[in-house]
Amino acid sequence: MPKTPSILVVDDQVDNLKMLFNTLKPDYRVRVANSGAEALAIVRQFEPPDLFLLDIMMPEMDGYTLCQRLKSIPGTHETPVIFLTARHRPEDEERGFEVGAVDYVTKPVNPRLVQARIKAQLALASQIKQARQALQASNSLVARVIRERDDQETQNALLAREIAEREQAEAALRASQARFARLTSELADRLFFFTNAPDGRLLYLSEGFTPLLGGASPEEAIGQCWRDLADWSPESRAKVAEEYWLWLSQGDDNLRFELSFRHPDGDWHQLEMHAYRIFDQERELELIEGIALDVTEQRAQDARLRTLMRAVERAPVSITVADAQGDILYVNPYFTQLSGYSSEEAIGKNSRFLQSGKQSQDFYRQMWATLERGETWRGELINQNKQGQLYWVESSISPVFDEQGVLRNYVAVKQDIKDRKELERIREDVERIMRHDLKAPLHPIVNLPELLLMDENLTAEQREDIELIRQSGRDMLDLIDLSLDLFKMESGQFCYSAKPVDLMHSVRTVCTFVAEPLSRKQLRLVLRHNGQALESAAASAPGAVMVAADGRLLLSMLGNLLTNAVEASPPGETICLDIRELGEADEAPPATQDRWMMRLNIREPSEMDPETHDRVLLDICNRGAVPAPMRERFFDKYCTHGKPNGTGLGTYSAKLMADTMGFRLSMSTSDAEDRTCIHLWMPASQQ
Repeated sequence: MPKTPSILVVDDQVDNLKMLFNTLKPDYRVRVANSGAEALAIVRQFEPPDLFLLDIMMPEMDGYTLCQRLKSIPGTHETPVIFLTARHRPEDEERGFEVGAVDYVTKPVNPRLVQARIKAQLALASQIKQARQALQASNSLVARVIRERDDQETQNALLAREIAEREQAEAALRASQARFARLTSELADRLFFFTNAPDGRLLYLSEGFTPLLGGASPEEAIGQCWRDLADWSPESRAKVAEEYWLWLSQGDDNLRFELSFRHPDGDWHQLEMHAYRIFDQERELELIEGIALDVTEQRAQDARLRTLMRAVERAPVSITVADAQGDILYVNPYFTQLSGYSSEEAIGKNSRFLQSGKQSQDFYRQMWATLERGETWRGELINQNKQGQLYWVESSISPVFDEQGVLRNYVAVKQDIKDRKELERIREDVERIMRHDLKAPLHPIVNLPELLLMDENLTAEQREDIELIRQSGRDMLDLIDLSLDLFKMESGQFCYSAKPVDLMHSVRTVCTFVAEPLSRKQLRLVLRHNGQALESAAASAPGAVMVAADGRLLLSMLGNLLTNAVEASPPGETICLDIRELGEADEAPPATQDRWMMRLNIREPSEMDPETHDRVLLDICNRGAVPAPMRERFFDKYCTHGKPNGTGLGTYSAKLMADTMGFRLSMSTSDAEDRTCIHLWMPASQQ
């Protein structure tokens, strides 16, 4: 059987290589290279081809240089070279012939013209080769007669060389077959190769056929028609009936189509088929050869992406995708509804074009610092729409990295919170109005009893009632003033001035506030001063403990903390209030400190804060561990757990007042001891 001629195609354009490979594959053994260096490596590694098809304009090494270097390789000096190029100047063709080319084809390439030129040059080379072989045969005959006459050993050496050359060719063939076998074996779970007659009868199948179709082995399937080897979908059968036979009748070079079938596992699978024609010279028959790829997972992923895309398109939030520089690549329809910009107007612009200028550059620097750390940034933005109107959005911006950890995109999800912001504004206005307007009616309630008490004819009972009215009015006024102060603290408008306040007296006063709930829950209150237990919380202290504070804020803060401890304590337990005056000598924990507080692992103030000297520490400890969901948010606003009527403002306002006065307030809790302790560090006052 005549050996199929081989061709080496060299071009730096992948599309050209594919077109030439598909054009020449039915008639020749084709190798391709996309650079001069790769072509030289192929020629040195494998058997030289029968013809070179070279592109002239290639980077690093052009076709002229490559032709000269190929001609210098043994065994290729007489190999015909055809140049492919877009150059049309006569001097270009002249140079091509000077370096050894036999033909010159200009681009764009006409496949039929290339085939004709190749066929002519191979025929001419074959004739030259046959003539040379005839001459060599004649010379060999003369030489053989001479050698036989002169020395039989020379003949043996020639025979041994011929055997070695044949073994080398057979080894190259085996290596090629081994490479193909490795390819089909390594990718058996993804693809298989096939050859069949035009009537559909299978002549060859690679080992990937069985795992992909889940049926017969390749040996069992050979000889059968492909239609009988799987449960093909009706659509697939109809597609093949229409496209496959149309392809055969029209004589196109290759065909690509997809087939669906029900796998024995019960699921539907998809195959992507790539087929081309070959002429089998041994059978003298045109055959169909090709490759089948399993694209089931890829099609499933495509379906998931389509579903995700539909969800994004219909989402009631603005979704944008930007590149690593912040330039917008995609916006969903809700973005247009929210901003007024169409996708055509937004895509290509930097995300900054929505900024309103109402937020500081420091705000945006912190946002980008979060994103550059690879973290998701969450916050509220004031943007400006196309009409120039401002609108609030709650934003979540996430960086997206590829498999190598390189930043590729930013995805931003923004929700319109205009209604919520309007409600917050209305609520603040209402609260501000109520705080100020409530004070006006209280002034007569506070001042009128002063005038009434001046009447000397009042009975003791009447004076007691009037005094109650006056005190209640003052208490209400204090509550309103405190509410106003908390509002100022939140908004940063509160002006704080510290004065000497007796902490022991404030604690004793607060203890009287909780007398009723203490009695109702049968709780015991223990007060310690520098490790020494006092007889009762109401007992007189051995001396004043002066701290620098605002008396009204201190009293309110302690009341909130002690009330929280009473509410959290189980009935019948003990609440401990421990006041310690810290100085340079107070580095070790007091000897009388409770064992359970030691096991709470509470560090000494000197370990926690280098400025603890000349400070006062108050610990409020009670039974009952803070629930796990509350521990990180213990001092957050509106945060409560397990209290049906809880507002979540007690500990929040205590922390707000402590921060305002420069105190340090913290909480520690222990599940093992079922205990919680509040720690309050205050600056001592010398007066």
